[in-house]
Amino acid sequence: MSKTLSERYPGAALITGASAGLGEAFARRCAAEGMDLILVARRAERLEELAAELQKAHGIRAHAVPQDLQEPDCHEKLKASCDELGLRVSMLINNAGFGSHDLFHKVDIETQLRMIDVNCRAPVALTGVFLPSMLERGNGAVVFLASTAAYQPTPWFATYGATKTFDLMLGEALWAETRGTGVDVIAVSPGYTLTEFQAVADVRALPPKALWAKPEAVVNTCFANLGKKPSAIDGTLNAIAAFLPRINSRKTVAALAKGMLKPER
Repeated sequence: MSKTLSERYPGAALITGASAGLGEAFARRCAAEGMDLILVARRAERLEELAAELQKAHGIRAHAVPQDLQEPDCHEKLKASCDELGLRVSMLINNAGFGSHDLFHKVDIETQLRMIDVNCRAPVALTGVFLPSMLERGNGAVVFLASTAAYQPTPWFATYGATKTFDLMLGEALWAETRGTGVDVIAVSPGYTLTEFQAVADVRALPPKALWAKPEAVVNTCFANLGKKPSAIDGTLNAIAAFLPRINSRKTVAALAKGMLKPER
């Protein structure tokens, strides 16, 4: 019989972007498998509702910690909050992220810099403060949310796609660095998923809903491969689509992606 997450990684799971979508799905799965939770996002009211619900349903400790990951000292604040709560972070899920769908020069530069802060800087900073103690204990897990966008140039999503490539490469590199230490690292890449991402990014070129994944499926893919692979792509069609750019030139892939990802005006 396979071990639960709480048996594999005794302690608490810190989940960023936990107020909705994939973050909420990760929180529900971790709570169902007995892990205490540190739920992080900007929407305090939603976090508190989710924490109360999961604590009551599963008998675990769940704490809502509102925090804007754009703040340069977000990692220090979250580490201090965990210390005050007396919780040991044994799993870090770097889930928070956002994108913007338009030509690069039409997206406000401050929006793009915030995207880099949330999608790249925050995962580096949080991993930097929580990974060392995991390595000292010889036990822990770190998850990076990448994307199928990480496997190719993404015109109309230029900065977002680049940030997800960063997350993918960072996760795979840390997987190699931590092999044999008792700490598991994985980068998981969803495709189109039923979350708020598309609405926030103002995505107007969308595939049929039948091709979209549920957040729970992405979570299943992540935990089925955690400790086994450096990265995992959710869904067979997504895996095929991510492989195709490898057999074409980047010039060809970028040109094709520009046409496929162009917004419907």
